[in-house]
Amino acid sequence: MKHYFTLLYLFLFVLFYSNTVFVKAQDVDMPITVEPIYPENHNSSTIGYFNLNVNPGDQQTIEIKITNNKNEEINVSLASAYAYTNATGGIMYKDVIDSLDTELIENGIHIKENITVQDTVTLPPQGSETVPIEITVPEADGETLLGGVLIAAQGDTMQQKQEVEEGTANFTINTEMVIAMAVQLNLPNTVDTDFQIGDAGIYGENAQVYIEMENHAQKIQEDISGTYSVHNDKGEELFNGGFEPFKMAPMSKIRFPIQWGYEMLEDGNYTIRINGHVQGNDFTEVRELQIRKEDVDDFVEQQQTEVTVAKEDNGIPTWIWIAGVVLIGIIMFLLGRRRR
Repeated sequence: MKHYFTLLYLFLFVLFYSNTVFVKAQDVDMPITVEPIYPENHNSSTIGYFNLNVNPGDQQTIEIKITNNKNEEINVSLASAYAYTNATGGIMYKDVIDSLDTELIENGIHIKENITVQDTVTLPPQGSETVPIEITVPEADGETLLGGVLIAAQGDTMQQKQEVEEGTANFTINTEMVIAMAVQLNLPNTVDTDFQIGDAGIYGENAQVYIEMENHAQKIQEDISGTYSVHNDKGEELFNGGFEPFKMAPMSKIRFPIQWGYEMLEDGNYTIRINGHVQGNDFTEVRELQIRKEDVDDFVEQQQTEVTVAKEDNGIPTWIWIAGVVLIGIIMFLLGRRRR
């Protein structure tokens, strides 16, 4: 009998742990790796991307080494990219983003067009190749210019199976895995901080308030942090929160999201108070926030129609459940025979 319970224990171990190990193994299975080859004008304290000291009008060729980690030939796509600020803070590199949540300020210098790289490269199994990147530094008076290069293995996607109750539809999302290599160009200039708070608004469908944050300086704006509080028209505080230090890309703006934190969402006039800190300087800003009846209706409608949320299908595989039922049945049968 002890032997039977040992088998049962081993099955339960596989049942609850095998899928987790499989997912973790997939997370580290990258088809390619990319390494920057640092030139002499690179800031030696920076690792993982290019941080170059340059002058306006300079032309320079830098290089990256791309390695194929697979046992088959692959094609790799490359493209230059803009530097955006993520809506929740931090810098990301994309071709073009069409969204009000993150934008580039029009009169800024955005160096996607100043970075030239070949479109594709073919790598043999377990092979590597050095790829040149041409940089033309524009005539500019700013402090920092920022862009990047996007590298992706063609046809290599991470599949996420999604299940939705509506009509019992099942579908699969293919997410392309892209590596972003930042290219930071430091000019021999210093510019003043020009961080601004814009308007406040609300996305009614998900009851999410936003505050516009704008970096109007041609430099990476470091150390943006602060607290906020939302008040009704009587001046009563409804909820509050804060944001940890983050940085913004040069000449960029975002709509920083704040989830509505009060028990009720009602139309009316509100105020948002922001006490912030930007690179050694404190500031206080107050913005009006109007919530319309349409915003509340959008939120109510969204809550009513949102029957289920799509979820990643990384649960326990069906074959494990079937094997478990069979194994338990065999054990129960053998135990019954021993009693007789």
